[in-house]
Amino acid sequence: MLTTEELIDAYVADVARLLPRAQRADVAAELRALLREELAGSDDPLARLRAFGLPGDVAARYGQPATVVDPSDGRRFVRWSVVGVVVIWLLGGLAATDPLDWYRSYGLAALWWPGFLVVCFGLAGFARRRWPARFLWRPRKSAAGLVNRPGRVAAFAFWVLGTVVLVSAAWLLERLGAAPEAVRALTFDPDFVRFTGPVVLALLVAELALYLTVTVHGRWRPLTRHVDVALGLLTCAALIRVLFAGPVYLGAAADSTVKFAIAVIVAVSLLDLLLKARRLIRRPHLVAG
Repeated sequence: MLTTEELIDAYVADVARLLPRAQRADVAAELRALLREELAGSDDPLARLRAFGLPGDVAARYGQPATVVDPSDGRRFVRWSVVGVVVIWLLGGLAATDPLDWYRSYGLAALWWPGFLVVCFGLAGFARRRWPARFLWRPRKSAAGLVNRPGRVAAFAFWVLGTVVLVSAAWLLERLGAAPEAVRALTFDPDFVRFTGPVVLALLVAELALYLTVTVHGRWRPLTRHVDVALGLLTCAALIRVLFAGPVYLGAAADSTVKFAIAVIVAVSLLDLLLKARRLIRRPHLVAG
């Protein structure tokens, strides 16, 4: 059960994400102060928030949304239109044989996507007006910075087990009676154990400790969000060094496989860190809430 303050945080976050970036911090602060006053002493804060209006409608009152479809959907419609057309163009560029072929096959054809979105958003707006009770606002725990404790505990146990198996793979294979060749293939290179390995392990343990802290507290806080980004950057830097600092395992096949996996992990992690940093910059109302 969310507290009144957590409900306000979730509601403000849902409103602010629909506004232009330049307005978000000011509107969030004003709206949060207004809602704290409105909900002071309320026995049913969720009902009061729902009576205040859907986040999209409130954002439309504060901002100047594009009026392609419903005002509350205007910015999302434009964003998804641009993203969809660009993706179709990029994929078409990989498949086309020449610029003229691309223009005929994908360049113009991609414009069906905004029309498709017009129909979808139009139907969504009609449904909201026709059956308003089905579209009542529901607080998202993630919007208030809260975490799913059972899911986090399960994920933490999984990553701890995975780290133990990764570090002790050769030892475990030896205890299970595996062939000496398999044990040797997953034995760490001495230079890796001496230099790079301990740094990577220390960073992994630090990240596990951070996620355990967030799980115990039950929510992300400004400090833990910034530490998460900083640790992620350090871990990516250490893993990039692993890719170029010599072998990880004595077995060539195992070494090439783990380095490919590390390259994929670094690419995905950097994208995730970029999104997290972007949220920290674009959503100061949530970080400071």
